[in-house]
Amino acid sequence: MPSETPNPQHLTLRFKQHKTTILLFVSPHQSLTSVKEDLLYAIRATRITEINGNPLPSSPKDIILGVPLDANDPSQGWINLEIPDLEEDGGKKGSHKASVLNATPIGAGLKDGMVLAFKFRKETSGGDDMDIDDHEWDVILPSYDDEEGSQVKNGEEADSDAVDDI
Repeated sequence: MPSETPNPQHLTLRFKQHKTTILLFVSPHQSLTSVKEDLLYAIRATRITEINGNPLPSSPKDIILGVPLDANDPSQGWINLEIPDLEEDGGKKGSHKASVLNATPIGAGLKDGMVLAFKFRKETSGGDDMDIDDHEWDVILPSYDDEEGSQVKNGEEADSDAVDDI
């Protein structure tokens, strides 16, 4: 369920997977875990059970968020938003320093109107969670060519003068 009623301080974020886009209003100080909960709630509210053959996860922890490599050109690809935690105490096992970049949208550098990709963790046959390859983000971005379409007449492209006369 959404955390709170949107107000002017909230960020508008667009979450994309395949051809699906979900628009969410999030507080800049809301935890990213809470943002994932809101995203999963929004997807379930539309009665979607899978996106491009990928079933919805049972937990928001199984959602992976990605940001564009180039904010001005999302077609360049995506990178995982979650930064691995740094080890402290000389690299001893079991001790991790929580990264502020993983805590909130503002800490992660997200801005109003930003596009984020999302994907779901897949389970292996052994029951262990396994991430999809970091380079495989299933995001289809619309282009002007998709909307304009090509003018095809009898299997051949019509010339622009003939189309203007119609």
